[in-house]
Amino acid sequence: MSTSPQVTAAEIARIAGVGRAAVSNWRRRFGDFPQPVGGSDASPTFALSDVERWLRAQGKIAEVAPEEHLWRLVVSAADTAERLADIGEHLLAGSPAPTGPHTELLRAASELAATRGSGAVFADLYTRFAESAASPGGVTPAATIALIAELAGVGRESGGTVLNPATTHGDLLMGFVGTAATLRGQIEAPALARLVRVRLALQVGAGADTDIAIAEGDALRADAWPGELFDTVVGNPPFNDRNWGHDELAYDQRWEYGLPPRTESELAWVQHALAHTAPGGRVVLLMPPAVAARGSGRRIRAELLRRGALRAVIGLPAGRRRRTGWRCTRGCSNGPAAP
Repeated sequence: MSTSPQVTAAEIARIAGVGRAAVSNWRRRFGDFPQPVGGSDASPTFALSDVERWLRAQGKIAEVAPEEHLWRLVVSAADTAERLADIGEHLLAGSPAPTGPHTELLRAASELAATRGSGAVFADLYTRFAESAASPGGVTPAATIALIAELAGVGRESGGTVLNPATTHGDLLMGFVGTAATLRGQIEAPALARLVRVRLALQVGAGADTDIAIAEGDALRADAWPGELFDTVVGNPPFNDRNWGHDELAYDQRWEYGLPPRTESELAWVQHALAHTAPGGRVVLLMPPAVAARGSGRRIRAELLRRGALRAVIGLPAGRRRRTGWRCTRGCSNGPAAP
């Protein structure tokens, strides 16, 4: 088993400055192209050292670009997410003289940021991370992020507040940078929580007054924001999850529209989001189309409709995370809130 950092076909294409189709063609044409060392049949990964050796032998790369050198330093270290967070915090602090165990990594980031800017350097690194084998999941397409932000309609002039209770990369919160005064999120993995905090802070930029907080933990079992209400709750929560806490949360106060069946984790997230939404606020969630049709969730869906909480189900075109967008507004005692 290779101990070299592993790279995907997309990363190989970036290293060589070609499209992914070219990498697929090399794998078919050249018998000495490096064999996969991990991943899956649909998304194999390759040892970075083997790939670099092959590309040089074929004359497909020569000098390594500074961006590529920095990324290789990141993936050659353990805990990619932690190292990216280290870089982000270092850049946020104004790139002071690096100290500690990752001096070379931080120095390379500082030197590149001096010419390209801290935000651009980190954005490039994060894109590579999101496409790498170390990523916990795919990113949300930019068009979908823009649509959700438009549906939410949050404005800074009103001190708009936004929560994403089950984020992975912070993509949906990124869509509200510059338009919301408060951004809140929750992620199970501590390393990812730290990384998303840095990502949002760098996107906001120095001197901005946006209030950012990303908590750790499972929001259904350990809600980090109990009792807090937001103008908008957005999310792309886990789906088809039968271990969401059905038994231990059976009497939870959030199930205002009915106890979600064990097989309906998505409806647990819908009600969690509604429980955090201020009167007149909005919920916009990305979910599988099946949520709108499963028999097990019929009663909760009917109650959401009856009480005016569910306002729209929007089918997204192929390629936009293959989810159905749910748009909800919190039902008030005197009827549904205005859309």
